[in-house]
Amino acid sequence: PKAAGPSPQELVQARQAGMAMSATSLNLLKGASANGTPLKSLAFSAGGLAKWAAAMPSLFADSTKGVPSRATPKVWTQKADFLAKSKAFADSTKALADAAKADDKVAFDAALASTAASCKGCHDTYQVPPAPPPKAG
Repeated sequence: PKAAGPSPQELVQARQAGMAMSATSLNLLKGASANGTPLKSLAFSAGGLAKWAAAMPSLFADSTKGVPSRATPKVWTQKADFLAKSKAFADSTKALADAAKADDKVAFDAALASTAASCKGCHDTYQVPPAPPPKAG
C-alpha cells in the first residue's frame, strides 16, 4: 500500500517552522555580513535558505486552505502572483548563496536586500499581520 503523506496540519507546521528558520537565517546573515564575517563561512546558511525558498511554495497545498494559519485566502485565489513572489524569493536567495560562495560582498549585500524585500512583499500581501502585543499595565 502507498504510504500516507503529511497531513494538512503537518504541512502548515512545516511551513511555519520553515518561515521561522528563514527569518532567523536572514537575520543571522545580515548581522554576520555587517560584522565582517567572511562570506564563504556564510555559504552553508545562505544555501540552506535557498533550499527552503525553492521548497516553500509546495507547503501551500490546496489541502491546507482551511487549516488555521496566518496565510490569507489570497495565497490560493491569487496563486499565479503568489508563485511569482515565491520565485522572486527563491531567485534572491540563490543569488545570496552564490555570492557567499564567490566571496562577493557587493553581490551578497544586494542579494540580502533583495531577499528581505521579497519576504516583505509576499508577507504584505499573503500573511495576516501578527496580533499586537498586549498593553502593559
